[in-house]
Amino acid sequence: SEYPRGTPRRDRDFFPTKAPRRKTSLPRAGDAVAAATENGGWDNAPVLAAAPHASTVAPFLADGRVVTLRNQKSDGLVYAIRAGTIDDKALMAGVNADDLAEFFLYAKAVNERVAARMTAKTGELATIVTVNDLAGVDIFGDASFRNALSAASKQGDAVFPGLGGPTVLLNLPRLLGALVKLFTPLFPPAVRAKLKFDAFDLGPPDALVTADGKAKLQAYLVEAL
Repeated sequence: SEYPRGTPRRDRDFFPTKAPRRKTSLPRAGDAVAAATENGGWDNAPVLAAAPHASTVAPFLADGRVVTLRNQKSDGLVYAIRAGTIDDKALMAGVNADDLAEFFLYAKAVNERVAARMTAKTGELATIVTVNDLAGVDIFGDASFRNALSAASKQGDAVFPGLGGPTVLLNLPRLLGALVKLFTPLFPPAVRAKLKFDAFDLGPPDALVTADGKAKLQAYLVEAL
């Protein structure tokens, strides 16, 4: 089928009928999710093993720096990136921007497959909230990491239209926050409606690997969105 299995007919416009060429991460993600769930639970080992450039990239994103979790109602996903805790200079010394973008696009493809399964189970379209914690980000540093994230985000939005829920940008550096306030009114209303800027302490760098840290983020999103 050209749609994720079980997708309700009314939601099919949210999924692409054909994946763009060279998006080899998409079928790879589907196989990985199938392997991860074959025993009824979730085993992340097959997902990580299938990720492109994982041996180089994954160590820099471990320990709660990049995580995916269910929202508080378990009817959607939360994809959280704590950019300020990632040693982006060391990471980019070992991988180029295109390879890193491919890794993040694969992560988005995995999230899409999981969201499709949730959609099939509930009959309601499961979307993905993106949370980017910018506390500690050096906005004057090497932009390669941020560019790779941006590239993967644009590709993911093109391949999986309709799955992206709100984007929450937390703890913007002061100068960046001032620029955002200046330019946000110029964004189209549809874009502004999906963006939220806020200040919220997620806790120590490894907070999102703990049950309390995850619950804290889930509760915050219920109140904020």
